[in-house]
Order: sequence, then structure tokens, then C-alpha cells
Amino acid sequence: MRNTRFPESGRSWAEIRDEMLRERDGDLEWATRKSFKPAYYAGDELVAIANEAYQLYITDNALYAHSAFPSLARYERDVMAMLHEMLNAPVDAGGALTTGGTESNFMAVKTARDWARSTKPQISSPNMVVPRTAHPSFDKAAGMLGIEVRRAAGSIEFKADVAAMAALVDDDTMMIVASAPPYPYGETDPVQAISGVAKEADLWLHVDGCLGGFILPFAREFDDSIPDFDFTIDAVSSMSADLHKYGYAAKGISALVLRDAELEQYQHVSFDDWPSGLYSTPGVAGSRSGGALASAWAVMNHLGWQGYREIVRAHLDIRTQFIDTIEAAKGFYVVAQPHAYNFAFASTEVDMFAVADGLGERGWTLARSNEPASVQLMINRIHEDVAEEFAADLGAVAEAVRTGQIVASDSPAIYAT
Repeated sequence: MRNTRFPESGRSWAEIRDEMLRERDGDLEWATRKSFKPAYYAGDELVAIANEAYQLYITDNALYAHSAFPSLARYERDVMAMLHEMLNAPVDAGGALTTGGTESNFMAVKTARDWARSTKPQISSPNMVVPRTAHPSFDKAAGMLGIEVRRAAGSIEFKADVAAMAALVDDDTMMIVASAPPYPYGETDPVQAISGVAKEADLWLHVDGCLGGFILPFAREFDDSIPDFDFTIDAVSSMSADLHKYGYAAKGISALVLRDAELEQYQHVSFDDWPSGLYSTPGVAGSRSGGALASAWAVMNHLGWQGYREIVRAHLDIRTQFIDTIEAAKGFYVVAQPHAYNFAFASTEVDMFAVADGLGERGWTLARSNEPASVQLMINRIHEDVAEEFAADLGAVAEAVRTGQIVASDSPAIYAT
């Protein structure tokens, strides 16, 4: 019997469009002054450029860039060259673009695994060592690729516990990971120290720069607290960076950058034992829209180095406004020393999840974190004049929690589901 969920006959686009717009009424408005959920907004002009460039190439298949769409092949070369320069990669660096940060980190694990198979044949049960704060995409990749993940049990002052990570390394370890910065706290891992562990054990060192890849290279020009994190550290084998986050391209495009183009042999999946000849891709995805690639190329060329630098400076000024007002509020403190736009704040006096509930009732959209119980903010350009309003609501909510007018619900900390 035919599935009756399938419409018997079609409807007009006008009717369908109206229904979709009604359905969307309940969705989060991603670029609003009271939303601190991850959103990457630096002005309507950039959104328009990113979207228009995407539309120009939305139907072109980037899988065939080198055989059918030479303009996309050029954009890919240009974008990778800019990334190499931005991350201080050597002149013979390699890598490829992916559909997002999870795929970039996945391909880093896959590339490291195949490199280890070639250079460390004695490894029988490969494992990788990651900080407590490493992104779950590494566990996702490891589960699919048959690799054990050894995650450090904790952090020291909210930074990667390098000694604990070193203690997890054994003869079957192939890879070690650092974050620049990790999502939970926003403070960049001590990559230089972690590189010492990588050197001593001859490990692949991957730096997850998905969040900070388009922030830290510019911020370090005026913030000397940012530690070395990129290919200036000679033990760094690969880095990931998301162009659809603070590169401001349309979703979804990220990059895996390799120190040496020769390492691409371990990244690619190639197969030719079938009737249609060679199939070779540098990532998980096969067919994918050329729109995201075109969007990234357009935005990067529109902004240039100085454009990104100005945006980063403005965002960090906004972040400082929020940090100052939060730390001035009674009983609150900012977790760690954030280097990017994401940070968490906690309290020595009140239940932070009750605070999150109270702020939510006042229209603020926030994230929560467990270690410690905290509220997470992700700053973007639309928050330029919001810090004082947020501080006023925070003070009022905190007082309501202290007096028992607001009690925490059972809402858990959820990153993505």
C-alpha cells in the first residue's frame, strides 16, 4: 500500500511558501540583540554578500570543480592560499575545504590514522589523546574510524592539563589534540606545551581552530595575551578553521590545513576499481553545492585582512564591555581568560541554572555549561549596545534567585541535539 503521507497531488509554490513562513515563526531569530546562542553576525552587508555569492553557485557541484567548474577550482585555490597565510603555514602546505568543523576534525583524525598506519606500523590499537574541553567531533570521528579516545579527566585553571595528557600517551598513541580556543571557556590551550608532548612521542598534533581560526590571527596584533597556536609551532601537523563561523561565509564551509601537501595522500579517499574510473575526494562529502565556497571567496575578498582585523577589534571591545559589567555584578565571575568571543560566567552565591531560567524569562537566549555550572555567551556585532541592559537584568534575576522567587528548573546543559 502506498504511504499516504506522500501528497496525492502537488501544491503551488505560493501555498507551500506561506506554510513554511508560518512554520518558521517559532524558530530562533539568530541575529537579535538578546540572543547569545552561536551566531556569526557582523552586519547586514556581509550577510547579503555571503548569501548573494552563495546563490550564484548554489546549483553548481563542487565535486566537479576541477573538471567542470574552473571558477570554483580557482576560488578553492585562493581560499586555501589565504588560509595558509593567515595561519602561518609553510609554503608547501596543503589541505582542503570541507562542509563544516566536524568534517574538518573528522578528516584530521582520518589523515592522522592513515599517516600512522604508514609511519608507525607497530601500532595495533590506535588511540588519540585530547584535553577535557576538546570538541565532541573527535569522539564522533574516533567511533567511526575505530580509534580509542583518551580524554583528560579535568583542566587546570580551565586550561588543558598537559601533564595529564602526557600521562595518557603510550606506544599506541598516534595523535594529540589542542584547541584554539575550546568552546567551553574560550581560553586557548597551551599549544606550545602540548607540542612538546607531540615531539617527544612523535605524534600528529592537530589544533582545532574551528572557533578561533578567524579571530586569533587578527586579535594577536593587539592582544599579547594570546599564546602561539598555529603553524609557527613546528610540531603542529594540521589545523581546522571554520569559514562559516567568524569567516562570515554562508553555511557550510570549513577547512583542514596540513603542514605539508605531501600529507594529502593520507587525507584523500581514492578508488578506481569500478566501471566509471577514478573517484577521489579529500573529505567525507562527495557532491556538495558550490555556493558555500563561492560565499567564502566573496566575503574574504570583500573584507581583506584589515576588514577582518577591524571586525575582531570591535567584537573584542564588546566582549570587554560584557565581562566588565558581569564582574561588577555581586557574586559573579568570568570563567578563565577568554581569547575569543565565547565565554562563560559563574557565581559563588547563586544557582546559575536558576539565573539562566530567569534571564530566559526576560527574553535572553543563552547556553549553559556544567563544569562549572555557568551561563555561556557568544558575542557578535549586534550586541554592541546591549551590555548595560543585560547587566541590569542579571542583577534583578540574581536578587530574585537569592530570595527564592526563581528556582532552577531541570533544564540541562545542551550543546547540540
